[in-house]
Amino acid sequence: MKLKRALIISAVVLLSVFLGYGIGVCKERASLRTMMQIYSNVLTYIQMFYVEEKNPSELVENSIKGMVGSLDPFSEFLNPDESEEFSIATTGKFGGIGAQIGIRDNWVTIIAPIEGTPAYRAGLLAGDRIVEIDGKSTEGMKVNDAVKLLRGEPGTVVKIKVYRPVTNKEFFVELVRDTIFIDPIPYYGKLDDKTGYIRISSFQDGLSEEFSSVLDTLRMKGVNKLIIDLRGNPGGLLNEAVNLLSFFFEPGTLVVSTKGRTPDNNFEYRTTGDGKFKDIPIVVLVDKGSASASEIVAGALQDWDRGIVIGDTTFGKGSVQRVFKLQEGYELKLTTAKYYTPSGRCIHRNENKDSTLKDTTTYFTKILGKPLKGGGGISPHILVKQEVVSNFTQEIYPHFFGFAVEYKSKNKVYPGMNSTIIAEFKEYLRKNKVKFTDEEFEKNLEQIKRLLDAEISEKYYGSKGRYASLLRDDVTVKKAQEVLANIRSLKDLRDYISSRL
Repeated sequence: MKLKRALIISAVVLLSVFLGYGIGVCKERASLRTMMQIYSNVLTYIQMFYVEEKNPSELVENSIKGMVGSLDPFSEFLNPDESEEFSIATTGKFGGIGAQIGIRDNWVTIIAPIEGTPAYRAGLLAGDRIVEIDGKSTEGMKVNDAVKLLRGEPGTVVKIKVYRPVTNKEFFVELVRDTIFIDPIPYYGKLDDKTGYIRISSFQDGLSEEFSSVLDTLRMKGVNKLIIDLRGNPGGLLNEAVNLLSFFFEPGTLVVSTKGRTPDNNFEYRTTGDGKFKDIPIVVLVDKGSASASEIVAGALQDWDRGIVIGDTTFGKGSVQRVFKLQEGYELKLTTAKYYTPSGRCIHRNENKDSTLKDTTTYFTKILGKPLKGGGGISPHILVKQEVVSNFTQEIYPHFFGFAVEYKSKNKVYPGMNSTIIAEFKEYLRKNKVKFTDEEFEKNLEQIKRLLDAEISEKYYGSKGRYASLLRDDVTVKKAQEVLANIRSLKDLRDYISSRL
């Protein structure tokens, strides 16, 4: 009732404010006043005459969502549940059991327990079905609804009923919820004696601190050149992007600026600290899923001729959102500015097809004076297209998970992908009535082997096993290693950019 009353009062107050303007002040205000009158009348008519009774607070909420959503794709009016999810995305922590879940055969299923969490300590396995949560059946339940039931305050208890297909047994587990941390660096390691690799999945709170620790570890193992993988990284916190860049530049270096409609949204962001890793050669991997903070990092390294960008053109989200706290847990995420790389580029992708709005200016890098284009994302120095998963592989891919779970239940050790496992997988597909020809299978064999190896590796070694498997045949990573092969210093890196890119 409080929420309902708050939203209706807000709408009425807003209406009163606009109606308070004098007649004839100006045409625009009169028009706005008229629309607010119409809004009030429509809400009243719906409440009085619509065929079904509707919650007026939900109607107002949806109308605000529509208004904000009409501004641009990134401005949002967030309800309390959405605000909580947004907070989790930026802080990387929440109260829960620590298991990645999905829907398999109409049941909530554990995809992977997270190491060190309540689910992991309880011995839950990939493939286990959660058939009940606190006595409520999960058959046909949506993932988001299951997540809401499993999450909660750390220290509280949730009771789940589990069915384990590989043993055909059911059992109950009581789990004490804990604070679950989402690691923004899901994988890192050495690719060869001198080349380190760090995968960053998001720019959430604490990323830069963890990155520094990880790179320190790699440096102690002899790494003197680095591949930073930002593919599929949707972005996150602007300050974490700036903190990360501070490791690679002298203090006071401009790495990004923002410009908005009001002066308080115009700001220059410069590096701080001592440039801890300012001399290490860098390659950054990007793709169409690299957005926002990922583009800030890639753009700054490219503009200062500080790193080589390899992969595909990035998403092109060059706008900044500010979050305004509202009553009852609601939030407004509003676009307030656009960001610009050090050379002056705004890499925001303009969806308007009017060619006069496109940025046709040529910009230049800060050290070597190499030409750059603005608008439409960050274009890599070296274009590498990722392998396209064939239609056939996509059709049979849903069976990879089930086979991997079954294989691990029968085999204590994974010897690596081989012809025996492939034969077993083909038999598994036939047993599950998947129709295919030997010709179709053979045509896609290499792709199937790579993806199946990653799936099985994850069941034995966790997410790190999956990453290690996929990296072995990653064409973009291989290209990055090839580029870095004869680069030993920042001077070598800039010589390579100057002469070959």
